[in-house]
Amino acid sequence: MLESISRVGTLRRGILGLGETFGLSLALLALVMASSLATSGAAGFAGPTVPLVYLTAGFGSLCLASVIIRFTRRMASAGGLYTYTARGLNSNAGFIGGWLYSWGFAAGISFVLIISSFFLSTVLTVHTSLDLSWFQCFWILVALLTVFALLGIRFSTRTQLVFAGLGVLLLVILACVILGKGGAHGVTLQPFNFHNAGSAHDFFYAMVFAFTGFIGFEAAASLGEESAEPLKMIPKAILSAVLVALVFYVFVTWAMSLGFGVDNAAAWASNPGALDALATQYVGSWFATLVDVAVVVDAFVAALAGTALVSRTAFAMGREGGLPKVFAWTHPRFKTPWVAIVSSLVLTVILVSWLARGVWNDPFTYFAFMATTATFGILGMYILVALGGMAYFWRTRATSAVAYNVLWDILLPLIAIVVCGLTIYWSITPRPDKPVSYSIWVALVWLGLGLVYLLVLRLRAPEKVAQFGSVLAEGGEADAPPTAEAVPT
Repeated sequence: MLESISRVGTLRRGILGLGETFGLSLALLALVMASSLATSGAAGFAGPTVPLVYLTAGFGSLCLASVIIRFTRRMASAGGLYTYTARGLNSNAGFIGGWLYSWGFAAGISFVLIISSFFLSTVLTVHTSLDLSWFQCFWILVALLTVFALLGIRFSTRTQLVFAGLGVLLLVILACVILGKGGAHGVTLQPFNFHNAGSAHDFFYAMVFAFTGFIGFEAAASLGEESAEPLKMIPKAILSAVLVALVFYVFVTWAMSLGFGVDNAAAWASNPGALDALATQYVGSWFATLVDVAVVVDAFVAALAGTALVSRTAFAMGREGGLPKVFAWTHPRFKTPWVAIVSSLVLTVILVSWLARGVWNDPFTYFAFMATTATFGILGMYILVALGGMAYFWRTRATSAVAYNVLWDILLPLIAIVVCGLTIYWSITPRPDKPVSYSIWVALVWLGLGLVYLLVLRLRAPEKVAQFGSVLAEGGEADAPPTAEAVPT
């Protein structure tokens, strides 16, 4: 038993359908949680035009999605964006991208789980005889998350799809009720009027809140070795996730803007419990409780989806030598990368216990700090994969079955790079308050550690570095990364 566990393993191949693959991306988007927490921040800058902000951010996300989708039509791997970047640029860039990306989402597990814990504590305290602190709830959710993540990807993705879908349905119902009752002053398209935003600077600054709400749509790419017909299913799953998020955000924020009133956006901006306030006003307090429960569940399944994404990326990097081989160990029965899963959850426990509970004893301070820090790493990977797409599609234009297209392969990736770069810039300018102001420095330190680690790998085992991004699932394009020969799957 121990010998079989200690070997570098394989994931369970071809067991996921389109719904399950889509479920991972949908869950990681955390649409309910994002609508609860981020829309008030966007309203603080863009006023009533938040739906227009999300519409614009959705366009930027579609530009980025177009690059990733074109990769997923040509190759499949558990490494996802790490593999695409390595094959598009080179093994060095692939490693740095994977280093930033996996750490960014590993940190993400902690800050979405802490939100789930806080809302669970609130619901239990207000509506039951149980009086558990958010930190006590956190330990309960960590235990549940561990069980769900280890039992198998099909079980967890089906759970994510069902509960993330129910949360989305609940907010759509609320939005329909608000619109059906005419909002505060009637149904109007004024929230889509750019002139109501105040200024162009404020409008685009609100894009920071909106664009980060689309982060995670590409999670299905990490299921390249566990999906049936991945070259067909994963592109559909990713495109569906982006489009669902775009329509959902625009529709729900339009209803929220009308619910508060176009001339009363300040009330929206100053209310961190905006969804609760609208649910109570237009339906009843019982519905507000359901919204809080939906946030609990939505944040939990987002943490579960993040664990799947991180563990698959770490599995691919460990298999190819970028991380210690132990990360590529899989459970002999469930075929889950159990060491990578446990490691990500240990990191979550350390971060939450040390910073959220120990240093600040404030889940929302921790959420703001860690969400900002993680976003820098993820956006860095998005920029690298867009650059990788431009290089890869050009280099393979004569041999690929997918026709080269200047719009899809040059213009849209450039737009995605600009949007990601501006989001990073607007996140640090003007300088945010402490401790969020430290986020960029933490991200840069992590980048520096990755560069040092890569240098050590290049000096000690250059042949391993040359193989980063080389392992593909069967059926993908056979061309190797620029610096290596392909490794048979």
